[in-house]
Amino acid sequence: MTRFRQSLPTLALSLLLGVMAVPALADMPCGPMGGGMRAQGAERMEQHHRKLHEALKLNAEQEAAWKKLIESEHPMGKGRRDAAKAGDAATLSTPERAERMLEHMKAQQAAMAEHIVVLKAFYGQLSPEQQKIFDDAHRGGRRGMRGKGMGPGQS
Repeated sequence: MTRFRQSLPTLALSLLLGVMAVPALADMPCGPMGGGMRAQGAERMEQHHRKLHEALKLNAEQEAAWKKLIESEHPMGKGRRDAAKAGDAATLSTPERAERMLEHMKAQQAAMAEHIVVLKAFYGQLSPEQQKIFDDAHRGGRRGMRGKGMGPGQS
């Protein structure tokens, strides 16, 4: 118990410094997925799309559905928040920020529902062999096609 009492002032000072650092961290321009990380993720997604497109060997009719599918994918990430909305978030109360977050989540859910409609239309045009390639490319969560041969019979 004596050691605890002796370390209490040090603990309190550390806690105070940590709490004071939080606003400075919140003002950083790039979060953990900012800048180069976001570009790198987009580059990986494009590479994934190219490999999958090559492996599927789509016909002209399927090509139109493919383009719609790619356009419908991740629509929320393409139109990032504008600076005006991001700037005034600091002036909002906690309930107002929570409501804004709920609106954002509803918009994401609606975009995902639209994407699923487009995905089903595209998937319905694929042959059983193409469906297997497509399914294999999207199994395993975030891993996708990494390390997999995209052609039939290649593993």
